[in-house]
Amino acid sequence: MTDIELDLRLPNDLARLDDLSARIEAFVEEAGIAPTPAYRLQLAVDEFFNNAVDYGYPDGRAGEIAVQVRRLGKRLELIFADDGDPFDPLAAPAPDLDGSVEERRIGGLGVYLVRTLCDSFAYVREEGRNVKRLTFSLEAPNPSGT
Repeated sequence: MTDIELDLRLPNDLARLDDLSARIEAFVEEAGIAPTPAYRLQLAVDEFFNNAVDYGYPDGRAGEIAVQVRRLGKRLELIFADDGDPFDPLAAPAPDLDGSVEERRIGGLGVYLVRTLCDSFAYVREEGRNVKRLTFSLEAPNPSGT
């Protein structure tokens, strides 16, 4: 498949999430992405967008969120950047998966889930922006595990 990419810049406004989701869906269809990696990509974008808007701008200031998705052969690359307050998701404590729902600390489950569903995850604070880089394999897993 020929390499294809989507590059979006959006304001930090939850009202833009539906538009963002529709653009990701159109990209996935145009790029011929299978349902499993398409779902994983959409989950990551939704999680990061919601978190950036909800927690990255506690003073209510206007900001910009950049979403870049590329199909590069047999892998999908997501670069998600926001100019919100610094937050390294790799430094966040892992969620408590053993306690009851009532006992668990709130937060962290979405980022944990995204990290388990992608093939690579990196974070850097670069030029005043939180930049997350993820890759997803487009190859079907081998059912025999080999």
